[in-house]
Amino acid sequence: MSKNILTHFSEKEKELGYTFENPVPTVRLISTSEPDFMRHVLQTNHRNYKKGRAYDVLKLVLGNGLVTSNGQFWQKQRRLAQPAFHKKNLEDLFNVMGQTAKAYFVSLDKKRGTEIDIAREMMAVTARIALKSLFSDNTEEDLNTVYDSMTNAQRYVSDALNNPFIQIAYLVNGRKRAFKKDMKVLDNVVLKAISKRRNSDQKHPDLLQMMMDATYEDSNEQMNDLQLRDEMITMFSAGHETSANALAWTLYLLVQHPEIVTKMKEEINRVVGDQLPGFQDIRQLTYIRQVIDEGMRLYPPVWGVSRTAINEDEFRGVKIKAKDVVFCQIYNAHRREDLFHKASSFNPDRFNQAAKKSMPKMSYLPFGGGPRLCIGNMFALMEMQLILVGLLQRFDFKLIEDQIIDMEALVTLRPRYGIKMMLS
Repeated sequence: MSKNILTHFSEKEKELGYTFENPVPTVRLISTSEPDFMRHVLQTNHRNYKKGRAYDVLKLVLGNGLVTSNGQFWQKQRRLAQPAFHKKNLEDLFNVMGQTAKAYFVSLDKKRGTEIDIAREMMAVTARIALKSLFSDNTEEDLNTVYDSMTNAQRYVSDALNNPFIQIAYLVNGRKRAFKKDMKVLDNVVLKAISKRRNSDQKHPDLLQMMMDATYEDSNEQMNDLQLRDEMITMFSAGHETSANALAWTLYLLVQHPEIVTKMKEEINRVVGDQLPGFQDIRQLTYIRQVIDEGMRLYPPVWGVSRTAINEDEFRGVKIKAKDVVFCQIYNAHRREDLFHKASSFNPDRFNQAAKKSMPKMSYLPFGGGPRLCIGNMFALMEMQLILVGLLQRFDFKLIEDQIIDMEALVTLRPRYGIKMMLS
């Protein structure tokens, strides 16, 4: 399991069925890719399930932000953050996205005719968009350093999740010290921006300003620096990681399906021509959205989520004790032949309006499900549509032969060795 968690659960599912008990040190883990079971845990009876040990480990990176917090504190933070993602604010943030993406395309143009790692490129552009959306007045950081620090921190956390005893070795082999150094890089980006804003009289159209101005409805108080840090680093890390990986995997699929690229370009020409889409154009780019949805089905950025039972429960004969962990296998559910016809094939048409209506509930969960559905899902979808349109308007991509393309299930589903492409 610690060597390759995706392969482990896929093989176990073939052997034992869609729901099975998995032996893990110190905990009883129930794995499921059954949509109804996942719906029971994430939605119907969600009050009996909390984010447990896995998310406690994630707190090493994200603090007590929206992804990791529980109970009343999470509810307060969610209500406080939700207005930031309402339509008017999304429109303002979309303008920031467009300006940042344009600047990125200019820099990418200088690499035309060379080999690039599309996974790293997508991480770079989404990191820039995240930084500008969160801290619009922030100077551009060394994105390579931020990227490497985030990757190292993710590997540290993922290894700790897969092997509960490995943190003992961390104390000896220096990984804990290196992790602290990586976290300091990330913290410096966020805390510097918060401090700068506290000492400024100017208002800025970004998420940091929205969070700083928001007040708790019961006390009229505002978030302190630590709470702001946790929410900002959660939105930065989760926000750009998920979009970047989804884009990289989607582009990997597209270079193998030129006929789908042709259909995408026809829609782009019809809706926006050679201009980047505006906020009102996004909803008309329906086929582009289908392509993104299908890319996230095959390679879901959030490949699985776990919940810990608070009290005893039962679902269709499966007895769940207090403190048992239910692991919702999103990656496996997305690739079930009984849920998706020819599940291993890349077919954006399965997400047209008619096909989506017949899709079983909770069988498709790229942003999780239930009350804890990702708060930034619409932001991410708009961002991916914008970037994908801009790339197809300007560039062609060809996959470099004889490279190993492998999945690495860290906090998000990443290409383990990157994805090398020739840019033209």
